[in-house]
Order: sequence, then structure tokens, then C-alpha cells
Amino acid sequence: MQGKEASEQEAQKCTAGIDVSKDWLDAHVLPASQSLRVANNAAGIRRLKRWLLEHKAGLVAIEATGKWHREACRSLVASQIEVAVTDPYRVRMFAKAQGIFAKTDRLDARVLAMFAAVMSPACRPPAPKMLEELRELVTTRTSAVAEETMVKNQLSVAESAFVKRQLSRRIKQLAAHIEDLQRECLKRIKADEALARRFAILISVPGFGEVVAMTLLAFLDELGSLTRRQVAALGGLAPVADDSGQRQGARVIWGGRAAVRRVAYLAALSASRCNKDFKTFYRRLVDSGKERKVALVALARKLIVLANTLLDEDRLWMPIPPKSA
Repeated sequence: MQGKEASEQEAQKCTAGIDVSKDWLDAHVLPASQSLRVANNAAGIRRLKRWLLEHKAGLVAIEATGKWHREACRSLVASQIEVAVTDPYRVRMFAKAQGIFAKTDRLDARVLAMFAAVMSPACRPPAPKMLEELRELVTTRTSAVAEETMVKNQLSVAESAFVKRQLSRRIKQLAAHIEDLQRECLKRIKADEALARRFAILISVPGFGEVVAMTLLAFLDELGSLTRRQVAALGGLAPVADDSGQRQGARVIWGGRAAVRRVAYLAALSASRCNKDFKTFYRRLVDSGKERKVALVALARKLIVLANTLLDEDRLWMPIPPKSA
């Protein structure tokens, strides 16, 4: 029995967690329960890799932190170390479930190592540099549009002539900024043959304009390789059950990628007005008693699933789909 226990311990997979900040990388490995702090720079990442390889880390969990985790993630993957970029919310809920309520960099690294050991999060290769730059451009454009809306609202209630002139000037600047960002996004997309093809397929879908298409390319690059349920869940458009005993609660959408959910909803608004088939689908749901917003969410889910299918089949949308041979 002792020999069996020893062999099981040897076979136990070593997992690691890395807590990322602008200046530091805090790592922890299990079951050795050892920690390491290095600077978040090239030299620190090299030292961290050697340390992880010495411990034969089989899976490394690292939280998504904007740009601060990207260089470390790329370097680890290049050294054949499996890396899972995890959702910080899921990790925090996991910590609470384990009865861990304190939060420090070193403790967070240990929690990430535990999360990797228990949850076995999926590993995905880092996004190409070009795609990360596209995401940054799309995010910046979205922020500029939100700022433009805010300034327009301020202008609508302004009374001072001076303030009105300043706000009007700012709106013109933002409009030019938004146009430049969108032009740059389209330039990047058209420069890549594969992205250009995917973009052409997406804008063929009713309700999908340039902004919707480039947002989906940037934030849902898995599109075309997922099942119906997976794409709905990633898009934050899958209804979540809320039942208990004899009570049947209302289904709600939750989670997923906010940027995808937002543009899919806007696309559904457009499709429900400008396309005969989708307008009929929307009206049928409303006439059957569904609230308008619920019907629009259902249409948004239908559009995302349709886009996933078209990209999988590498074909443009047609009013009458081709018959299978």
C-alpha cells in the first residue's frame, strides 16, 4: 500500500498559479507548496520559467489582467508550458468556496495553483499580436463612442454659450477620432487574408455592419469552431435557469463577453427592422407573449449562431441556404 501511495504521489500533477501585477509576478507551485516573486520584465520571466521547469509544472493558471500578463503567457507557452488564462471572477468565487477570504499577491498565487489543480481550466494558445492590437483599437473606439454620447448629453442640457462651443468642438474631435479608429481597424483586417474573408462573411449577415463584424473578429475569435450552445454561452446570450423545487424562475442571460453581447443585441435591433425573415421571427415571439427585450435577445442569439455556422462552412449568408449534396 505504501508503494502504491508513493507512486500516486509521484504521478500527481504539479500545478502552479501566477498572480500578475504591473511590477511583479508572484508564483506558487503545488504540491511542493513553494513560492517565488520575480519582476514583471524579461529577466524576471526567464527566471520564473526556469523555476517552473525545475518543478515540472504541468499546468499554470494565470489571471487575465489586461496587458500585464501577456508577455509572461507568451514566453511560458513558447517553452512548452501549459498555461490557462483564467477569469478573475471565477477564481475569486473559487477562493471563497475554499473559505479563503483574505487577498494578497502571494495568497492569490496559491489560490490560482489550487484552482488549476481542482478545476483543470482549459488551455488556449495566446492570441496573435495582430489580434491583440485589433482588440485594443476596437476597445478604444468603443470608449470614444461612449464619451461622444456623454458629451452630446451634456450639450443637450448646457445653457452657457461658451460651454456649448466647447462641447460642440469636443464632439467634432471625437467624431474624427472615432472615424480614424474605425478606418485603422478596417485597414488591419483587410491586410490579413484570413481575417478579410471572415469579415466578408460576417457583414453578409443581416444586421451585421462593420462595427459588429470587427468586434466579433476581435473578441470572439473562436467563432466558427464552436457548438451552438458554446457560442451562445461565450456571447453571454444563453438563458440561465433559475428553478428550485416547484418554483420556475425567469430565465436570464448572464456572463459571457460583454462586448459580444452588446453588439449582438444592436445587430438584433437592426435585423428585426430591416430583414423580412428575422422581423417575422421577432414578431412571432412578441405575439406569443414574450417581452420585446426577451425576443431581441433570442434574435441576437440566433444571429450569433448563424454567424458561427457560416464561418464554419466558409460561405456568405444567403436568403435561401444551399441544399446539402
